[in-house]
Amino acid sequence: MQKQLRRIPVNVICGSLGVGKTTAINHLLAQRPKGERWAVLVNEYGQIGLDQALLTASDKPGVDVREVAGGCICCSAGFMFQVSLILLLRTRPDRLLIEPTGLATLSGILDTLLHPGIREAVDLRSVVTLVAPGSWPEDGPRPEILETMTGADVLLANRADEATEEQLHDFDLRAQAFFPKKKLFGRMTQGQIPIEVLDLVSSRKQGPLDALVAESDPAEHGHHKHAAHEHVDPAPSVGPDTPMVRRAHISSIASTMGWVVRDDHVFDHDGMKDLFRGWMGRGAQRLKAVVQTDHGWWSYNLTENSEQIERSPYRRDSRLELVFQGEGPDVSGLEEALRARLVEAP
Repeated sequence: MQKQLRRIPVNVICGSLGVGKTTAINHLLAQRPKGERWAVLVNEYGQIGLDQALLTASDKPGVDVREVAGGCICCSAGFMFQVSLILLLRTRPDRLLIEPTGLATLSGILDTLLHPGIREAVDLRSVVTLVAPGSWPEDGPRPEILETMTGADVLLANRADEATEEQLHDFDLRAQAFFPKKKLFGRMTQGQIPIEVLDLVSSRKQGPLDALVAESDPAEHGHHKHAAHEHVDPAPSVGPDTPMVRRAHISSIASTMGWVVRDDHVFDHDGMKDLFRGWMGRGAQRLKAVVQTDHGWWSYNLTENSEQIERSPYRRDSRLELVFQGEGPDVSGLEEALRARLVEAP
């Protein structure tokens, strides 16, 4: 019987040009556990690669640094990214860090990592996005930066000492508003990322991360008691035997209903839009969702008076959350309608 190889932990460290990604990676490499061998795959947009030379640990034993130059690894240099990625994975490092150019789209990189033939070899851990609020235009971050912020598990404001309190406050408000919630968001200077950040997708132990701000998840921290009559569903984890998990908090004053669905389940895009609009017509006050559909990953943000539906860089799992005034409709009936929109994966 052939022994199954361990999946290699992979982190993506992304952010805009000049935000400090290379400095942050150098800081992470300096914290590398003794005896571990790490690999770094760097993407340089220009034809002449420089980032590899800037990695101070690139010439040290136990660190293998390779570079893909001459375009974004999400598009024009995508083939070379796949080749370099496979070659690095074959060396069996203890961890692989990927630093894409600031012009790359996060969704394209994640789609490559989750491609059949590659996803079986990698264990995608925290996706970390660095931003510099001090350099944002007055109307906030540009669309390409928002894309990497939306898809990140961990969102960090680097060079916080160069930003005003107003700019940092704007960052905090934006970080808190994302759906799904970030595993962690916070501020830092000089790329000083604690190594524990790399595995926050599977561990939320704080320790050195106490200075940052962890996500607030009602399923983990308990529910505020609104009324005598209420019901709270347990919150098991999505797994091989539980592809869809429901989380509900039913109260006579206000109720929340949500689902987490494994990423190998695909929904009908048009059917989901009709379903969500129907739920809003049945008295839902708010609906937030990110869903894998037969037309790709989409985010949905609906209120009684507005509707925002757009492509999403999020790739972890499908998630949706409803808020009703009072007890709302039967949650089992809502789930049955949700399951009816499942289709065969393309």
